[in-house]
Amino acid sequence: MVTHKMVNFIPKGRIPIFVGNGNNEKNFLRDNTGNNISSKNKYYSELTAMYWIWKNDQTSNYVSIEHYRRFFMNPTYFLPKIISDKKISKLISNDKIIVPQKQRWSVSIGDHYKTNHSTRDFNNTLKIIKRIYPGYVSSFNKVMNGHSLFAYNMLVMPKKMFDEYCSWLFTILFELEEVTDLSKRNTYQQRAYGFMAERLFNVWLIHNIDYKDIVELPVYYLTDNKVKTVLKSIKSRLDKRPYIPQKTTEGLHQ
Repeated sequence: MVTHKMVNFIPKGRIPIFVGNGNNEKNFLRDNTGNNISSKNKYYSELTAMYWIWKNDQTSNYVSIEHYRRFFMNPTYFLPKIISDKKISKLISNDKIIVPQKQRWSVSIGDHYKTNHSTRDFNNTLKIIKRIYPGYVSSFNKVMNGHSLFAYNMLVMPKKMFDEYCSWLFTILFELEEVTDLSKRNTYQQRAYGFMAERLFNVWLIHNIDYKDIVELPVYYLTDNKVKTVLKSIKSRLDKRPYIPQKTTEGLHQ
């Protein structure tokens, strides 16, 4: 359970990992020990936790990534309920991968990225993939020309597979970092590598995983208000209308 601030709610079976340079008052597991990129958290978001797990966890059989305000939901209950770790274990017992319920978008994934984030980053990422992982170009184009996405960098998968994914992902992102200047972007747009990773996860998935091995779970959205939490979580599970992204121009670096 990735968090950048102190939280009081920790679902059973979750291990909180604290990211960034905030005050870790409760001594959660932290991403700034061992082999880490914690200092880059403002650019990589929850990926600094993923990097830490990849490099430092040598004992887990599976890895689950959720957030302090987003969790996988148990789909068998009408009223929203966070799925138990035991239920997750049953779902992945045959090397399945768990991802958030796919979002349908009103615009293509690539057009949205170029409009709301950075055309230059988009083009540089494609150049890097062509150079380092040319076999993934068709998968990249398929995702970016498509209108659906597994979002939030949330996942559950075998640790061996997680390590393979991270090796691929961070190879691309570190190359992108070499040709990217984030200094003139606002705080939101500086999270560029986290945003790009959301898209790249989908590229890696369709290239490596049979759809029959992917388990989609709705997302439980935790808020400060119980009624709002229930309504938002129900909507995320039942609303089939295409997501219409809000156009953001502040801090863009084209």
